[in-house]
Amino acid sequence: MEGPGNNSLFGNARFMRLWAGQGISFVGDAISLVALIVLVVDLTGSAASVGGVLVARLIPTLFSPLAGVLADRLRDRRRLLVGVDIARAGIIFCVIFTESVPLLYFLVFLLGCCQTLFNPTIRSAFPGVVGDGDLTRANALISGTFSFSVAAGPAAAGLLIAFVGVDMAFFIDAMTFLVSAAFLAFVPMPSSRGEDEEDEGFMREFREGLSYLRHARLPLALVIGGFLLILAENSTVPAEIFLARETFGVGDTGYGILVACWGMGMIFGSGVMAWLGDRANLILFYFISIFLAAAAHLGTGFAPLFIFALAALTIAGVCNGVDNVATDALLQKRVPRKFLGRVYSVLFLGRSGGEVIALAIGGLIVDAIGPQDTYLLAAAALAAVGFFILFLIATAPKKERERGPESRIEAETPEKTAK
Repeated sequence: MEGPGNNSLFGNARFMRLWAGQGISFVGDAISLVALIVLVVDLTGSAASVGGVLVARLIPTLFSPLAGVLADRLRDRRRLLVGVDIARAGIIFCVIFTESVPLLYFLVFLLGCCQTLFNPTIRSAFPGVVGDGDLTRANALISGTFSFSVAAGPAAAGLLIAFVGVDMAFFIDAMTFLVSAAFLAFVPMPSSRGEDEEDEGFMREFREGLSYLRHARLPLALVIGGFLLILAENSTVPAEIFLARETFGVGDTGYGILVACWGMGMIFGSGVMAWLGDRANLILFYFISIFLAAAAHLGTGFAPLFIFALAALTIAGVCNGVDNVATDALLQKRVPRKFLGRVYSVLFLGRSGGEVIALAIGGLIVDAIGPQDTYLLAAAALAAVGFFILFLIATAPKKERERGPESRIEAETPEKTAK
């Protein structure tokens, strides 16, 4: 059953091209990540080298706020997005011929730079592409496609590497970026600047973006929440393999099923938001996703049987999908378009930083208290984060609260979508 607004969104040619390009690129990203890990292991046989490659890919996110300024300054975001996709294709082609680990690190660092430029730029362009359509449903479709790629991409990569080799996997990934560039080349993306609006200087606009975020309570709460939630939730990632192998004795197969259940939950959560569309009360669903995720982690910590842990983690995945969609849609509806790239860049910086910290401390927590107690600790942390974000929003200035959590800023309402 389809909710209202589906027809107008699927009739939006610009959004459909963006969605297709992003979907193909997401699958390519998932394939290349697995292929990179396989290549590093083949070249070095070192787990530390694998970690080094992953860190090299994340380092550029430290400069995300600067990329956000660039995203907001652009008169034509499309040129940057197409250029970045073409650059990523070229970098991946170079990886095919690379046998030097230091050079591979450098190429992976460049890929991280491209991703750091790409992500806030395309997210800030979203309201202009969707136009007067259903932003919640559009974000849900993109989020669901990403979740599907996370679930299906590694499996596809494994098959490709097994049957045609790691080089062909990289070649296919490079081609996905070229296809994405071809789709994005035909997606007009209106600038957030007026025709007569002058540039104010890069660093001045950087400071203005931070000043806006500091005084806009709801966006600030969502950005802080993005960091804290991923810090709390991803601390359980190192516990997953031990939960499967040691706690429940289901081995590597059980571990794979456990991870797949989370991914399927994310797809379902995005699907729920796609069905509801703009009928969903985004703030309400955002907080439901946090506290229900806390309950799901609690259930995992107390699960007597593996099947109960699978059910609980599937629910946690659903909450993750709902949270992602609600956060994106709320930011795109509440943040003035001229600041959207900068706000997204800080959000991505927080999420990346939270992920790195969570993975670093998560292993230590598992070693200290065991896998199930790690989930119990994460449950308490998620609930605490939920109450903290609720406090931030509830104590916002009265004027901001009265404006409503999902109201658009009239001056920033995007023009109607061209078909």
